Amino acid sequence: MVDNIKLQLESYGYEFVEGDELLIELLEGNSIQYIKHFCNINEVPACLDHVLVDITCGEFLKLKHITGQLTSIQIESAVKSIQDGDTRVEYNVSYMDDAVGMFNKFLEALIHGHTDELLRHRKLVW
Repeated sequence: MVDNIKLQLESYGYEFVEGDELLIELLEGNSIQYIKHFCNINEVPACLDHVLVDITCGEFLKLKHITGQLTSIQIESAVKSIQDGDTRVEYNVSYMDDAVGMFNKFLEALIHGHTDELLRHRKLVW
């Protein structure tokens, strides 16, 4: 499963550094426990593997972003104006807010966007 998670993170443009694999394994365990507790099941079925991968990727990117280790948010088009003489660059602050907002929505969709699928596998506890 770790390989699938790494492939998905690479597809988002993330470049791995030392120690990322251990973090992925820890977050994968957390995601498995979340799914098991949410659905009240003992094992995560194979049909929920993609949900497990998405949740783990979302948690990984969120943790990297919060700790300041994620620099993959592209803000090249956030430049409002450039001046060549004396090298002045002015950023469009509203775009940067939108970029961070879009990134946060992306993380939210990865982490919590599969509620309907999880509800289909939920079992009642008596």
